[in-house]
Amino acid sequence: MQPPPGTAVRPARPSLQQGVLPLLLALAFVRGLVYLAVMPPWQHYDEPTHFEYVGLLAARGRLLQPGEFDLEMRREIAASMQAVDFWKDLGRPALDLFGPRPPAIGVSELHHPPLYYILLALPQLLVRFQDVETQLYLARLGSVLLYVVVVAAVYGLAAELFPGRPGLPLAAAGLVALLPPLADLMSGVNNDVGAAAAASLFLWAAVRLLRRGPSPVRLAAVLLLAVSCLATKSTAGLVAVTGLLVLAGSWLHARRRWLPWALAGLVLAGLSIAALDWSQYAAGWYDSEPPHRLRTNAPLGDFALVLSAAGKGHPSVLVQELPPAQGRALAGRPVTLGAWLRGSAASGQRAALRLGDGGGVHVHEVDLTDEWQFASFTATVAPDSPGVEVMIAVPPETEAGQLVYADGLVLAAGVYGPGGAPQFRSDGAKEGTWHGQEVTNLVRNGSAETAWPGLRSWLRSARVYRIGAQEVLHSILDLPRTGWVYRVLPAILLRSFWGRFGWGHLVLPEPWFYPLGALTLAALVGAIVGLVRHVRKAQFAPAWQRRVWWLLGLSLLVAAAGTVLRVHPVYELHYTFWPSARYLTVAIAPLSIGFCAGLAELLPRSWRGWAAFAGLLALVTLELAALWTVILPYYYG
Repeated sequence: MQPPPGTAVRPARPSLQQGVLPLLLALAFVRGLVYLAVMPPWQHYDEPTHFEYVGLLAARGRLLQPGEFDLEMRREIAASMQAVDFWKDLGRPALDLFGPRPPAIGVSELHHPPLYYILLALPQLLVRFQDVETQLYLARLGSVLLYVVVVAAVYGLAAELFPGRPGLPLAAAGLVALLPPLADLMSGVNNDVGAAAAASLFLWAAVRLLRRGPSPVRLAAVLLLAVSCLATKSTAGLVAVTGLLVLAGSWLHARRRWLPWALAGLVLAGLSIAALDWSQYAAGWYDSEPPHRLRTNAPLGDFALVLSAAGKGHPSVLVQELPPAQGRALAGRPVTLGAWLRGSAASGQRAALRLGDGGGVHVHEVDLTDEWQFASFTATVAPDSPGVEVMIAVPPETEAGQLVYADGLVLAAGVYGPGGAPQFRSDGAKEGTWHGQEVTNLVRNGSAETAWPGLRSWLRSARVYRIGAQEVLHSILDLPRTGWVYRVLPAILLRSFWGRFGWGHLVLPEPWFYPLGALTLAALVGAIVGLVRHVRKAQFAPAWQRRVWWLLGLSLLVAAAGTVLRVHPVYELHYTFWPSARYLTVAIAPLSIGFCAGLAELLPRSWRGWAAFAGLLALVTLELAALWTVILPYYYG
């Protein structure tokens, strides 16, 4: 049928997408090769030990067990690290390359699932007799190819989600193809690369299933890719499990709208009952061995802290760190630490009150009796102390099985002489008088009256990010002490997303992050505006589209929570691990789509094409700045 005379006909432009997408894929591949060549050997997160995993698989031709290593391979990697001046900012330690003990090259990665490493190990058979750096660069090439897969998956997912907006899939794929820190990460040997590829392909397959309906091929693809996620890394596995639950909920929702929510509530309640113990742990006190507290005839309230020698049945040491602001305020000042204590005089028991201040530990040991007695001592906090922690401990020589009880722990600024105990106004031991002076106790829950949940016995050995799961859980719950990290983390993640390279030690100059931060904030605002509009129009949207938004939103939320919570456990006096945006790469598809769609929400339609072109130029400028002002001067200057 011909249009009426004089009617303007807009030509279809499918060739535009067909031409731009291969260009983006080629651009991602070339950029990956650039970073592969520019970054010296071993200059990516944990690259030495990730490559060791690949090399061991190639050499032994079987799955590995934690703790395995090859002495000659370890020596060759360490010698290469030394030759390329890997430790130039770390004092250039002397390595024993010929001793019986393997040289230290980092933390072993053999606890990770093997799929990514198997993929990289297969081509290693071609270069098994070459030097270790040649093998490394071949493994990096495998990562670059997976980078191209990620770009294609992001485009495919966005094209399924926005069939009427061809520019948005290209913009999202372009962001992934041109983001400098992502190209750096995806050209290294690290299982974050495999996790990003597996999770992006899984989400694409799941979106196709939701939009086009079930078929044997689509169901098989989703399940196979879910297994691939689980076999690559826990972060990708979590995305896959979340996606499968959303797909199952979508199927149930079509039959009973209330059923998915009821099942989710039952599952959460069941997990809480099965996994958590709500009574044995004194809030604010840290140790993995339960219980921390017992009901007893205590000076204050109904409970007391309980300890045992060698951690048999109860902890041998309990620790509480003050919130950072409180701890730093005590720097250079005298403080008094005291507690009610009880033990066994017949066995000659002793207990130690300890005060850590970053410069050392002040210790006061006490001979215990069968009756409660109050003991205290005064110490001066180091002038440059970054914080203060309170400890109570049972000396290791104490006879096993003998219990020590502590109650009413108090830390107060100032000098309070011996011979008198503070008189608190409540069992919570927060405020009272001591030697006639008003005192505020800086120890939280010093009388162990408040409990927080811990893990039951079958989960106590579980680990999260190589740390005890219970320690992580308690750090998350300890908001008065650890909540400050959530104010700092957004800036750290912003910098690592846009402008950190190598091991995170190469950073763009600070002024670059001001416009990048503003752009990110604008995208977030636009995404929220778009979400509000979507909710208002949800009843008119196709059912598959609503389910896709749930799928992508929950996947991004799970990845973001897994990234943010890696900061725990937080210890101001010791080492705090700051996570980087590389842990978000498993959700790079919804993240890039949300970023581009959010910016598009704030722009008139006629501006969006020019905005995409400007974004392309901005990313190219960012890359040139990173290479010429940070990366090349550091490694080759």
